[in-house]
Amino acid sequence: MNIPAFEHTVSSLQALLSNENEPLQKVSHLLKYDPGLYFSLLQFVNASDKRKDVSTVSQAISLIGSEGVEKHILQQDSFLAEDYLLLWCYSVIAGCSAVRLNERAEICEEEEAYFAGILPSIGIMLMLAQRTHYRPVLDILLKVPTEDKIFIETRLFKTNHIEQLEKHCTAPKIYTDCISIMNFIFSKDGERIREFEHPARYSVAHKSFQLFQLLDASAAAARTILFPSIVEAQEKFRELGKRYFKIPENAIEELLADIIGDFEAVCAEFGLLEAVQNILPYTEKVALQPLTFITNSTALNNAMESIYAANREERNIIIYGEPGAGKRLLAVVLHRRPDNPRHSKPLLSYYCSTMDSETLETELFGTKGGFLGLEKHKAALEMADGGTILLKDVDSIPLTLQDRLAEIFCKDEYYKIGETRPVFFTVRFLLTSKLDIVAEAKEGRFSERLLRVLNPASIYIPPLRERRKDIELIAEHIINKYNLQLDDPALLLGLSEYYEKDPFPGNLKSLKRLLFFLSAKHRLKS
Repeated sequence: MNIPAFEHTVSSLQALLSNENEPLQKVSHLLKYDPGLYFSLLQFVNASDKRKDVSTVSQAISLIGSEGVEKHILQQDSFLAEDYLLLWCYSVIAGCSAVRLNERAEICEEEEAYFAGILPSIGIMLMLAQRTHYRPVLDILLKVPTEDKIFIETRLFKTNHIEQLEKHCTAPKIYTDCISIMNFIFSKDGERIREFEHPARYSVAHKSFQLFQLLDASAAAARTILFPSIVEAQEKFRELGKRYFKIPENAIEELLADIIGDFEAVCAEFGLLEAVQNILPYTEKVALQPLTFITNSTALNNAMESIYAANREERNIIIYGEPGAGKRLLAVVLHRRPDNPRHSKPLLSYYCSTMDSETLETELFGTKGGFLGLEKHKAALEMADGGTILLKDVDSIPLTLQDRLAEIFCKDEYYKIGETRPVFFTVRFLLTSKLDIVAEAKEGRFSERLLRVLNPASIYIPPLRERRKDIELIAEHIINKYNLQLDDPALLLGLSEYYEKDPFPGNLKSLKRLLFFLSAKHRLKS
C-alpha cells in the first residue's frame, strides 16, 4: 500500500543523492526521519529479498545502494506538504525519545529503536492515505493518548491506526510482534489492558515487548513536548519512564531537554528551525500558567477551604478518591498557591504503584555510590529539601516499607545506602490515595505509625457522577483550554444530557475522551 512521504524530506534527500560527494551514510541518516519513506523502504527490501529480516535503513541501503534508494524515492507519488508539519514533528520527537530511552535500556540498535518509536505515526499516515476525511481531526488525535485515539478512530472510521499497521506491515517479526502486542493491549473500546503476561526474558517475543515499551513511553514524550499544557501526557511519560525503565525523578527533565535538543538538531538539518518555532511551545511558560480546582459543590468548597488553611500551615495533606477524580490536579494547585510558604521550592512526584520497595527506597533515600556496585543516586529527600514531595498511590506502598518510612520521617534524618553519616531534611508531603488511609489503618491495611507521624489533613474528592453540577463547568474549561470548538447550540444541548446521565467511570479521563470525540465528530460533519 502507498504511504505518503513528506515533501521537505524528499527534496533534501534528492539534493543529497545528486551530490556525488555526499556519503551514503548521510542519506541513511536523513531518510529515517520520514516515517513514510522508512516504512516503504523496509517493506520493499523485505518483500523483494523474501528475507523479512532487514530491520534498519542502514541495512536496506547497503543492499540496494544509492541507485536503489534514488529509484525508491522517485517512485513516491503521494506527498504531505508543510501543513502536515505537526505530524512530522510528532513522529521525529517520538523517534528521538525512543533512541534516548534505548540508550538507558540497551534493548536494540539505535535505528530499530527509532523505527519502534515512529510505528504509531506510520499507522496514522496509513489512515491518512485511506481516509481523506482523517485530516480535519489529525491535530485532535495527536493530543490524546493511544487508547483514546483508538476509541475515536474506531467510532469515526470503523478502523484505527493500529489495525492498519497490523494489516499492512510486512517488516521483520520483531516489529510485527510489537504491533500485535499493541493491538492486544489497546482494545477497540479504548481501554488499556493492565494485566499482561510479559514474555519470558530470553524468548523471541521479549525484544518485541521491549520495543512496545519504547514506543509507548515515546508517544507520551512526544505529547509532553508538543503539548505541555496537557498535564496527563507529562504524568504518563513520568509514570511509564519509571515503570518500564526505572528513570529517576531527577533525570526526567534532563531527558526531555536532551530529546528537545535532538529534535532541534534534526530540524536544523532540514532547514526547518524557523518553521517549527510556532509549533514547539515553551514548556517553561506553560508551567507558570495558573491552575484551579473547579467545583460548584458547597460541601467540597468547604472542605477545600479547610485544606487551604492546612496548606498555609505547611501540614502534610492526603487527597483520596477514585482514579481520575482530580487528586493530582488538586495537589499541584495546593503547591502553586501563593499562600503556600513552599510554593517557590521544588515539587517532586513519585508513583508508588510503579516501583517495588527497593526502587522506592533508592528514589527517596539515594545511594552513596561505589557500594556493592550501586551507582550514585541523589535522594528525593535531598532534592526536595525545603520543598514538597508528592507520593501518588501511597496506599500501594508495602506495609514493611511504610513502617521504615515512619521511623525515618519522625527523625527528619536518613542514611543513603552505603553511607554512614545521616542526612537531615525538611520536606512537606502531599499524598494521594484511592482509599481513605485513616480507615485503612484501622483495618490494619495501612501503617498506623506512618499515619501518626505524617498526621495529615485529609480531603475526599467525590467522583464526577456525584458532582453533576460540576461537570458542565469542568467541561467548559476543557473545551476552551484545548480549543475543541464545541459551540454549536444543538451540540451543547446534547452534551447537557451526557452531563446528567453518563456514569463517567474514569471521571476526568472519561469526560475528556467524550469531549475530544465529539469535537472530532463535529469537525467531520462540518
